[in-house]
Amino acid sequence: MSATEQIRVSPEVKSALEAEKEPGESYNETLERLIDERVARRRKAIREGAGVWEGTDGAEAARQIHEEMNEGLSPDP
Repeated sequence: MSATEQIRVSPEVKSALEAEKEPGESYNETLERLIDERVARRRKAIREGAGVWEGTDGAEAARQIHEEMNEGLSPDP
């Protein structure tokens, strides 16, 4: 892949990026890898957080509150 755009970075950012580069890796490949790793960490955190109420009645309590709120918004028959 050839570079189609340029971006300006400070000397400090360039040094940090160079420190992250793997042998034979382009700057673009380094950035792609770092972004992919960050996205993977975020997805993992979301998945782990999804079980935060596991082993508690928190999820059921939240569902009950949601239902009660929805009932309060419904017009009376």
